[in-house]
Amino acid sequence: PSEIGLLTELDGLILGNNAFTGSVPSEIGLMTELTTLSLDGNAFTGSVPSKIGLMTKLTTLSLGNNAITGSIPSEIGLLTELIYFSLYGTGFTGSVPTELYSLDLGSNAFTGSAPSEIRFLTGLDFLDLGSNNLTESVPSEI
Repeated sequence: PSEIGLLTELDGLILGNNAFTGSVPSEIGLMTELTTLSLDGNAFTGSVPSKIGLMTKLTTLSLGNNAITGSIPSEIGLLTELIYFSLYGTGFTGSVPTELYSLDLGSNAFTGSAPSEIRFLTGLDFLDLGSNNLTESVPSEI
């Protein structure tokens, strides 16, 4: 519900593995103190609201196993503290933030070669690109 944005002092919000439906409310961007947001394992649809870029303290963002689709919002790049980002099992496409420590893009609709931006993830310790439609070999620079 849109009232979730009223929880402005909340540090962590974990709603994973429930039966939530509909789109992720844009008011979630008002929760600027959040360091952890886990919405994985639900039935959310639509796209990620651009206001997520206001959540600059996020270190963990898990949106996997939902029906969220579209491009990764460019505002994700504003989350400079983000170290774990999971879009496992969604239909996302697009570029990824370069400061990540852990990136889970498994079970998506990526095609061709691995996203070229991965070569810029110099601090990356974990990468999952499994269960996509990648057909080209992993570039040597990765």
